[in-house]
Order: sequence, then C-alpha cells, then structure tokens
Amino acid sequence: MALFATFITTPLVMAVYKPARRAKMADYKYRTVESRSSNTELRILACFHGWRNISSIINLLEVSRGVQKSDGLSVYAMHLTELSERSSAILMVHKARKNGLPFRNRGQKLGSNLVVVAFDVFQQLSRVSVRPMTAISSMSDMHEDICTTAERKRAAIIILPLHKQQILDGSLETTRTDFQLVNRRVLEQAPCSVGILVDRGLGGTTQVSASNVSYVITVIFFGGCDDREALAYGARMAEHPGVSLKVIHFLVKPEALGEIVRVHMDDETINAVHEVRHCNLFLVGRLPEGEVALALSSSSDCPELGPVGGLLASSDFSTTAAVLVVQQYNSQVSLDLALQNGNEFLGKDSESN
Repeated sequence: MALFATFITTPLVMAVYKPARRAKMADYKYRTVESRSSNTELRILACFHGWRNISSIINLLEVSRGVQKSDGLSVYAMHLTELSERSSAILMVHKARKNGLPFRNRGQKLGSNLVVVAFDVFQQLSRVSVRPMTAISSMSDMHEDICTTAERKRAAIIILPLHKQQILDGSLETTRTDFQLVNRRVLEQAPCSVGILVDRGLGGTTQVSASNVSYVITVIFFGGCDDREALAYGARMAEHPGVSLKVIHFLVKPEALGEIVRVHMDDETINAVHEVRHCNLFLVGRLPEGEVALALSSSSDCPELGPVGGLLASSDFSTTAAVLVVQQYNSQVSLDLALQNGNEFLGKDSESN
C-alpha cells in the first residue's frame, strides 16, 4: 500500500510543481516589469530563431535599456535550436574571452557567426550586459528550457518571436507552426511576464546605434494587468532619449457602463486610428479588460496574440509597425494551471487502470 501511494504521489507532485526546482527560488522578486522599481536592474531573456530576428530583437533591447546607465539592463540572448541527431549539448553558454565577449567559432555557419558579431557590437556600443546562449532541445521540451532559464536568470520578461515572418509584400507568412505551440506553452508556464514580438523590421534591417534611435512607440490601453504591464514597459522605453511614447486610452462613457458597446467609427475615430498606425512599435496587453475590449473580435489564427495584438498583426490593419504583445505574470494563474495539470494526470492514470 505504501509503495502504491508513493507511486501515485510522486508523479502528482511533479505535475503540480513542474519543475520542482522552481519552488526554491524564494529570492526571485521581480517577475514583471511593473513590479520592478526604477533603480533595479531589468533582466530580459530574449529568444530568437535565427539571424533574421536579430536586428529587430537588438533594436528592441536598445530602447528597453531606458536611461543611460550601465547596470540598468541585463540581457540573456537565447538561440532556440531544435535537437537533432548531431546535437551534443542541451544548453550551451557561449565561452567568453578575457574582455567578456563570446568567441566566434570559425566552424559555425555564417548565420551563427553573424548573431555573435551583432551581440558583440550591441554590448560594446550600448554598455549593456549580454550573455548569448544556445538552447538545443526537442520542440516538445523547448518551452521547459526557456522557462527554466528565465527562472534561473531571474528574468522579469521573456521575449519570444512570433512563428510568422514578414515577406516582400509586407504580409506575415508562417515559417514553422511548431514554434507557435512553443510560444503557447511558454505563456502557460512562464515564471515571469512574456512578450511576443510581431517582427515587421523594427528599425529596419540593420542594427540602430543609440545615437541614431528615433522611435515612436504607441501603447494601446484598455485596462487589466496585461495592459498595465505593457504600459510599464512603455514607460521604461520612454526613458530612452530617442523614444517618443504615445498612450491611447480607450474609455467607456459612465452612462454606457454595463450596456452593449456599439463601436461607431466616425471620421474623428478613423483619423485617430490612422495616425497611430504611423509608429515604429505597438505595445499592447494580450488580454485587455473592459467593455470596449470585449467588443473587439478575437477571431484569429494567432490566439496567443489576443484580440488587440491579433488585429494589429492581421493584414486588415495596414501598418508597418512591429507589435509587442505582453502578458503579465500572475502567480495565482500559474498555480491554477499547475493544479489543473495535476488533475489531468490523475484522470489519465485512472483511465489506464
């Protein structure tokens, strides 16, 4: 009987507290951008699929460093690589030279070397601590490597590229659907906030130096924790001397509260929407709250972007701006999900018996 109880209890505990080692991170305080004070370091785990993501990721990191100080931002740049028969390591942190920068491997492909060179330049010019690493794992386990690394590095936010890339006509084309599943799993299990980047070439196809940054960033705010996280991230970016921040706050008239919201696109509204399209980056919450947000259509092939992010990423909304869709970490939601996973495990086990 005791052996049977142990057999049942151990997998259940592992399912509820997955991975178990996360419970030991009691000193992991800043799991969101909003919770972090202005005098504390912002830690970002920036993930990318290959060299095509690099320029936009680095330009996003450049504006994320805020005020001009060397200890304000720490970046962990993770190259997501699928495990193959030739892979010999699961997580490889690039070796460092005496000056703290990683070695370039002459045996690697050109794209890999371009990635290392790009982060070399960014670290030197922007005075930002950058630690490149490569995660080599199966697609089914890649989200675990991302979440575990984020917790070990005590990141406040994970940046993930969307599974679609922009093509010549400006539309977004799916590259690999399995990365979409990775993103969804990270959203479910992340130990901190998560941002999904819809890459439309933020800053162009080249890395922009700090002195040449001139971005207009627009936050679309309805309400709720995700929108607050997006706003907090935007406020951080507004500290950069080359960033101009706009906040569009949608409100419902007091007399309309509790009623069905009818969105009327008059000339003034159309002009306002058209004006905010001409920016470099949109910052939006994944699941906004409020009556106006509920009136938005959420039909999209990218539910991980939410209703607003899905709209901005669709071909119906003509814009060249990149979009960062933010989900704020919620400890209660994470606990509920863990309990749900544990219940599902028990159900499967009882069916097998």
